[in-house]
Amino acid sequence: MDRFEGVVRLGGLYLRDNALLRPSRPWIIDLSVLQPCAGLVAGDVADFETAPDLVAWRLGDTPADPARRLQWLRLRDQGRTLLISDRVLLMRISWDDLDAAGLVTGRTVTIDGRDYRCRLLTGGSRFRSGDEADGYPGGWPLANEWDRYVGAEAGIPGLPPPSAADLDGSLELGDQASPHNALWNWFAAVCWTQEPYALRETARCCRGYRSARYFYLNTRSHRHEDIGWRPVLEPLGEG
Repeated sequence: MDRFEGVVRLGGLYLRDNALLRPSRPWIIDLSVLQPCAGLVAGDVADFETAPDLVAWRLGDTPADPARRLQWLRLRDQGRTLLISDRVLLMRISWDDLDAAGLVTGRTVTIDGRDYRCRLLTGGSRFRSGDEADGYPGGWPLANEWDRYVGAEAGIPGLPPPSAADLDGSLELGDQASPHNALWNWFAAVCWTQEPYALRETARCCRGYRSARYFYLNTRSHRHEDIGWRPVLEPLGEG
């Protein structure tokens, strides 16, 4: 049966041999460039440009310190298990950086002796609205994973749907405290998804930031203070 199985604490993000603290402010890390809303303080997500080579960064074994353990939303969907990071883990990283490391469509990582396929969510390849100025309705095709899980369009038991305030065109500080954002941490944080944009070769599709279903584009090679890496793990060898 398809279902949401709760939050799992597993693994850590390591810079070289040091397990980093799990971000407690998982949103845009530099407000001198962009101020999403009044009253926001800068996020504390790790900055890839402090060590701009993914050889230095890795997902590894679960740290002893609970504050350094990553959090994943565990789903059973269509006969498979998915662990989706509940927040962006690394900012100022480009889609090309992730692709060069095999982390867009997937590579094997080992955590606590178990192998997982680590990849990005799918997020659609076009604006659902058909208008590049309107990303609020979500992505298309409809079966993309962001809208299926974060947008709760699949109706999977246990996954809360976003409220009207989570979907509207007004980003306010109060949106941080919504139950939906507390689970998914989409507020003021864009994450890369797998797909190229169907209408522009250099563009890649991103999700989040302005609302729970917001669809956005960015140039595949660019590194920005508000766009980052949100990994998905699929356990290997199930069944």
